[in-house]
Amino acid sequence: MINLHKYLGIDVGTTAVKALVVSEKGELIDSYSKGLEMNVPKAGWAEQDPKNWWEKVYEILLEVSKKHEISVIGFSGQMHSLVTLDKEYNEIRPAILWNDQRTSPQCKKATDMLNGEKNVIAKIGNPFLEGFTFPKILWIKENEPENFSRIRKILLPKDYIIFKLTGNIGIDYSDASGTACLNIKTNYWDEEILAKFEIDIDIMPELYGSYEIRGELKENLKRELGWKNVKIVSGGADNASASFGIGVSKIGESMVSIGTSGTVLTITEKKQPDLSGKIHYFNHVMYGEQYYMGVMLSAAHSLNWVKNKFFPTSDWEEIESRVNQSVLGSNGIIFLPYLNGERTPHRDPNARGVFFGISSLNTENDILRATMEGITFGLRDSFELIKEKTDIEDIRIVGGGAKNKTWAKIIATNFNMPIKVPQIDEGGAYGAAMLAALGDNQQLEDVLGWIKFKEIIEPDNNKKTIYDKYYDLHKKLYNSLKEDFKILAQIQDL
Repeated sequence: MINLHKYLGIDVGTTAVKALVVSEKGELIDSYSKGLEMNVPKAGWAEQDPKNWWEKVYEILLEVSKKHEISVIGFSGQMHSLVTLDKEYNEIRPAILWNDQRTSPQCKKATDMLNGEKNVIAKIGNPFLEGFTFPKILWIKENEPENFSRIRKILLPKDYIIFKLTGNIGIDYSDASGTACLNIKTNYWDEEILAKFEIDIDIMPELYGSYEIRGELKENLKRELGWKNVKIVSGGADNASASFGIGVSKIGESMVSIGTSGTVLTITEKKQPDLSGKIHYFNHVMYGEQYYMGVMLSAAHSLNWVKNKFFPTSDWEEIESRVNQSVLGSNGIIFLPYLNGERTPHRDPNARGVFFGISSLNTENDILRATMEGITFGLRDSFELIKEKTDIEDIRIVGGGAKNKTWAKIIATNFNMPIKVPQIDEGGAYGAAMLAALGDNQQLEDVLGWIKFKEIIEPDNNKKTIYDKYYDLHKKLYNSLKEDFKILAQIQDL
C-alpha cells in the first residue's frame, strides 16, 4: 500500500490558531481552530502570552494525531509581534503584538537618529512604524531595562512555536523583513542600526528560507503524537503565506484581501522600496522575491459595523440584495472608511469614518452600498500606488468580502481588471501547507497546480468612468477634512 504524504499548515494568528491537513495533491482533508485572547493592559497596548499559542497548537496536534499521520508541518504567523527569551530560552514577558501602538516615541527617536525617514526606508524597506518589531525592542530597552538585560534571543510568533517543536531558533526572510532591522540590500540584519542603538546582533535569530527545513519534531513529541520523522519548515509571514496560498508567486501577480483589514499585495521585480512610506516593501516566501503591499485598517470591519449597528436582523444574502437595490454611486453618498484611523495612503491615526452627501432622497440601501463602495475606494488607494511602482498583471481576491459577488464586481470595475476567485480560500494556513510540500521536495509547478479558480469576475467598462469621478471626490474629501480630524482628536482628549 502506497503511503501518501499529508501536510499540516498552521497559522498562528491574533484571534485564533488555525490548522489544515492537506493531501500531497492539495486536497483539503481536515481543519482545526482554537481561539486566542488578546490582553490590553493600557489603551493602545496589545499583548499575548506566547505559552497560550503553544497550548493551542499542542491541542491541535493531539487532535490531528488521532486521525492523521503527518509528513511535514509548515507555518504562517502574525507579523511583527515580539517574543523575548532569556538564556534558558524561557519567555521574559508577554509578547508585544503587531497592533500595539506604544512605540511612537521610539519610532520618532530612531528615525531622527538615522537622519530621516527616507534614509530609514532606503535601508530597511519601510519606515519605523509602531507595529514593527525593532521599535518594540527599543521600548523594552528604555522602559524595562531589567527585562532588556535578560534578552538572549528574540522571535516572532510562528518561530516561537517552531522552537517549541524542534528546539531550533530561527526566522524566515519574509517575517524578518517586517522587523524593521533587516537590510534590504544585504538581506541580513542591519549591523549599523543594531550597533547605533546598542542592540547585540546575537539576540537576532538565524535566517532561513520559508520552505527550508528547520528541524524535526522533538523525540518526546514524536512519542506523544505517535508520529515518526516529521519535518518542520520555516513558513512565512501571514500576508505572504496567504498570497502564496492562492498561487501568488510570480512577478505581477496580486492579492486583494478583504478581511477585518484590507490589503493589496503585488510581487515585483523592483529592488526599490517606496521612499514616501505609503506602501510596504517586504520579502515574499519565494526566496529572492519581494512584494509591495498597501493596508487599510477597516475593510470588512466597516461593513460589519454598519450591518451590526443598523441592520442587525439582516443576513448577508439580504445585505447583498439591498446593495443591489441601490445604484452606482449610492445616490450621491460617499463613505470614508476610516473608523479606526488609516494606514495606506494617509498614515493618519486621527482619520475617522464619514458619510458625505446624504439627502432626503437616500434610503438605507444607499448607506449599505456607499459603505461597500467606500471600502473599495480605500483598497483602490493601495492599488493605484502599487500600480505606479510596478506592473500588475493578475489579481486574485480572498477574505470574507470575496464571497460577495456584487462587491467583487465593484472592485474589478474600479481596478479595471478581471478578478480571480480561488476555489480554496483558507488564508495563511493553506499557504503554510504548500510551503510544507515544497519542503518535502515537491516541485513548485506541481504545488502551484493545487490552485484552482471557481470564477473570474470581469470589470464593467461602462461604469468605470463614473466610478473614477466618485473616486476622485473620495480622495479630495480626506484632504479637506485632514486638519478637522486632528482638531476633533484634540477635543476628544480634553
